[in-house]
Amino acid sequence: MKLSKFNFFIAAVLFAITFLFIQPLRAQQLKLSQGIAITHFIYQNEQGQMLNGLKSGSGLFLQLAYHKSSLVDTTKQKLEQTPFAIYLSQNVKVAKLLSLLNYDLGLQFSQLNAVGDIQNNAFSYQTDYLGIHGKFGIRIPLPWKVAINLQGIASINKIVHGNQLLSNRYVDLTENPQFGQVKLIGGYGAEVEKRFLDKLAGFVSYQQTQTLNDQPEGQSTLNFKPTVFSVGIRLMN
Repeated sequence: MKLSKFNFFIAAVLFAITFLFIQPLRAQQLKLSQGIAITHFIYQNEQGQMLNGLKSGSGLFLQLAYHKSSLVDTTKQKLEQTPFAIYLSQNVKVAKLLSLLNYDLGLQFSQLNAVGDIQNNAFSYQTDYLGIHGKFGIRIPLPWKVAINLQGIASINKIVHGNQLLSNRYVDLTENPQFGQVKLIGGYGAEVEKRFLDKLAGFVSYQQTQTLNDQPEGQSTLNFKPTVFSVGIRLMN
């Protein structure tokens, strides 16, 4: 089961990489962002008790994505005579809404870290995750070439490196099933964007997400709750 999940993850990452390289050739847009992930580890033992000694840690967060700025190009639709184009011409509000909807598909790198202490014994977790992410949002235009983009977020993540410092020794976390399993993470976010040039916009971003994996009864579970602050650019063709 572990092998099949890992193979699925690798296939998904390769698909995302291929998608990112193909789409720019079709006159689309790219987004690049960098920031900090402040992660809260939520650990629950077999008896359902929460571990209170964990404290949030910070780490690097990177994203590269293909961006579709509008589900419908209203200018292009006006020139077409397809049934859908005719429908949009007769339903202006629907056309306007679809022109505000947008999505991202891309790669991300996350350092999800935490520290803590139990009975005066300090420990820390340092992990690196590689993943693919998707975002679906609505961009609300404001004056002065500013816009707010409200988004729903989902991602699939796999640990590529990780260590736990415990009692002056390091433990490899890639073999730990609580860290090694594919992590499904979902949540919401917002971007405040400013367009500087015809083909360049900058933005600041906030994301609040949490792991969505199953929680089997009678077993210890570990969930991540990353809060991400980042800045980025959107390149337009």
